[in-house]
Amino acid sequence: MESLRRWAMRREMPRSEPQRRGRPESIPAWACWLIRQCHEKRYGKWGPVVLHCWAEREGLGRYSAGAVARVIADLRPKKEPRPRPKRYEVSAPMVMWSEDGAGFEERGRKHELLLAQDERSRKKVGRRLVRGPAAGSDVASCLREAFEAHGAPLVLKQDNGAPLNAEEVRDLCDEYDVVLLNSPPGYPPYNGKKERNFRDVRSFERAMRRRGVEAPLPARIDAAIHDLDVERPRPVLGGRTATEVFVQDRIALPDRRRFKMEVETRCLELVAEAGSRTEIAAARRRAVVEVLSKYGLLVWKAGVSTNSRAQAGT
Repeated sequence: MESLRRWAMRREMPRSEPQRRGRPESIPAWACWLIRQCHEKRYGKWGPVVLHCWAEREGLGRYSAGAVARVIADLRPKKEPRPRPKRYEVSAPMVMWSEDGAGFEERGRKHELLLAQDERSRKKVGRRLVRGPAAGSDVASCLREAFEAHGAPLVLKQDNGAPLNAEEVRDLCDEYDVVLLNSPPGYPPYNGKKERNFRDVRSFERAMRRRGVEAPLPARIDAAIHDLDVERPRPVLGGRTATEVFVQDRIALPDRRRFKMEVETRCLELVAEAGSRTEIAAARRRAVVEVLSKYGLLVWKAGVSTNSRAQAGT
């Protein structure tokens, strides 16, 4: 009954702001007033650390930056939350591929695995394991084999590495009328599906070694890719495998020459309208997204980030 009585009294008492626990503030009221005046006089550009030094220089006392921050907390502008980036999912296979490379090591020898992946189905449409760092000719040869086996996509997404942007690769894309789309510098989430893909391949290959599977590196990589493409049901694909989605969800795509022309035209328009170097750098990515959306080849719900103006690393 005593507990019930205290609970009823708390319910009837007016709510008040929670008080800060711990020691009381060490800054006296007159010093708080001077610190606030100084903050306002400097147009709010002197932060807690600067005011902490200023108070000590002026003989007001030695106070921590955290204590000063609480004194001027109500004078500082509230930061607006950053808008969440829009996200899209490619609606059909063969619309967009992504390509990248990852390093592997076996018996002290370094290898690089080149993989091309369909963005919709997550199927690995092309791969090549080369000794040492891959060159532009290796990337072009891997892509040519994939183009001849499955056909060319409308868009090829890749990062800014030198081998991926070699002259041989650009000539091959011009030959097949493929639009090249580069990720923003230092922003790996833009090509997040490819990063996740390499993580899955590495994880499967390491698990085979831990279980004592005696097989060379190429055989372990082939087994990992076979598992990811053919055998593993993917929750993101509704329980289907990557190969099933790649085969079953194919649709008629727009004429690739017309598509590429529309992208180039829109890119030039965005460059002409740009007001900064950042907007110029993002023009091609924006053009690709706008033209794909025009043809209904992007579904705006979840998937790959379209933060085309991102420049900083994560």
